[in-house]
Amino acid sequence: MSDHPPGTTIVDIFWRNAARYGPRPALRRKVGREWEVTSWDDYAEKVRHVAGGLIRLGLAPGERVGVLSANRLEWHLADLGVLSAGGVTVPVYPTNSSSQVAYVLGHSGCRFLFVEDLDQLAKVLLRRDELPDLQRIFVFDRGEGLDHEFVGDLGDLDALSTDELAEHPTVLDDRARAIHADDLATIVYTSGTTGRPKGAMLTHGNIAANIDNITSVVPVGPDDRFLSFLPLSHIAERTVSDFGEVLAGGETWFAESLAAVQEDLQACRPTIFFAVPRVWEKFREGVREKVEHLNRPERVLAERYLHLAARKGGVTGAGPALSMVEAAQYRALDALIGRTIRAELGLDKARYLVSAAAPVHPDLLRWFHGLGLPVAEVYGQTENCGVSTMNPPADIRIGTVGRAVPGVELRIADDGEILSRGRNVTTGYYRDEAGTAELLDAEGWMHTGDLGRLDADGYLTITGRKKDLIINAAGKNISPQEIETRLRYEPLISQAVVVGDGRPYLTALLTLDVEALVEWASLHGRSGTVEQLSSDPEVLQEVAESVERVNLEHARVEGIKRWHVLPHDLTVAGGELTPTLKVKRQVVAERYAGVIDELYAR
Repeated sequence: MSDHPPGTTIVDIFWRNAARYGPRPALRRKVGREWEVTSWDDYAEKVRHVAGGLIRLGLAPGERVGVLSANRLEWHLADLGVLSAGGVTVPVYPTNSSSQVAYVLGHSGCRFLFVEDLDQLAKVLLRRDELPDLQRIFVFDRGEGLDHEFVGDLGDLDALSTDELAEHPTVLDDRARAIHADDLATIVYTSGTTGRPKGAMLTHGNIAANIDNITSVVPVGPDDRFLSFLPLSHIAERTVSDFGEVLAGGETWFAESLAAVQEDLQACRPTIFFAVPRVWEKFREGVREKVEHLNRPERVLAERYLHLAARKGGVTGAGPALSMVEAAQYRALDALIGRTIRAELGLDKARYLVSAAAPVHPDLLRWFHGLGLPVAEVYGQTENCGVSTMNPPADIRIGTVGRAVPGVELRIADDGEILSRGRNVTTGYYRDEAGTAELLDAEGWMHTGDLGRLDADGYLTITGRKKDLIINAAGKNISPQEIETRLRYEPLISQAVVVGDGRPYLTALLTLDVEALVEWASLHGRSGTVEQLSSDPEVLQEVAESVERVNLEHARVEGIKRWHVLPHDLTVAGGELTPTLKVKRQVVAERYAGVIDELYAR
């Protein structure tokens, strides 16, 4: 349980823990082959310089400051510096286009902005005329030869802070004491699966309540380690590796990149680890691939272990429960092979593993459970600080997203929509009265837009999303989410978008997993580009068998009658996925409208 009094701000907690843990490591980043350590003392000093510099420049309490950067040490410095100065942090996804960046900065009225490098700076300078409120930009990696009065770096803030703190030595204490629970802390813009992103206003009280809610289920402390690799612009990652680390007094390690996560996990060995389903899928594929390349004696033992583990976890179709003899065999193999797998994944020290931000197939979680890696689904929205339900570590129920955390109420509306209420819920959308009225009702219930059901013990199961419901030509309501999740569980399929609103039957746009496709080509003696292999008759036959397997598990009206394999995967850079790898359904439907029409025209 967290030991700070209700309503205490993340700013108070930061300064308290910085004083408490002083020389202990707080942040680690990769420099060359080594991990450079920033202590809590150094962390506090750097945050003090950011906050003091912003105050010297005239930042008033409640004014907005943007952060446009990938995950890195300076992101945390900027965030805590802005909050310590009484400002409001506005995260901006680094994958956003120039126009998207300008929209968020302009709509929120940011006065100052932190950017990662010259590439991110260029996005802003292209739209400078659209941002009349923006007065100064600070670049983390400024580089050489940039001389612009509008642009500075963290060194400039250091100098300004020295003057400010010399003249007003208690200014940061004064600002911290002046922050109240109802004061705005951050505006987090949704990643926009449909339409313009909305800016969810989260107060200091919202953040404090969310911290209390989470840590009543999973306590944290100074021995906890977190690996930061999902976008800090998303409230879930920020809650875990930014605010969570501040509360714990532990360590956050910054992954070099998404591609380096596996290597960085082995170095960090996090105690709490949060990932989206696609990452868990990649981990499973990596384990299977490694086993396939072992020498024959080792491979036989490893395959036997994976078979027993799948049955122990209850994976669909894996076989009956283990007999006493098989259970003993499993324990022996787990002590040897399972232990090695967990260590090679870098998850052998983890005490709480989380999958969130998108639907995950239950069999994927069962597979990990069998390996001694119980992964818990967690559920929430940006609008309630990212967490409304959690599966408790000792009572995970696969197929559900857990129970409401203490401090949160859940209710299922007459139409099946999940409603949430609690001190963690946003006060509304910034400069959007219509959106706020649609989100929050008169009784304070937040309308999530998700559909679900509660069981007798209060565990929540998500059944779909209201806006994604397909109503076919016969008037049948079909939720595509579960079908898509099941399709993505097939080995070769990476993404699936089910279509059928107002149509006589369902169709699907599919993409292939590049790594699985390369492995398939190697096993079948094929060569060629991903685009060429996507139209290979044997590949398409395997996809057809996958679709048929999925169809057999669903009612006839929910079956995929026709489908098309796109020649490339959906990507964040292409604007088809959000930064947390959720499909932007509307974008995909518009971009491939001709392909969809052809599926119905045959």
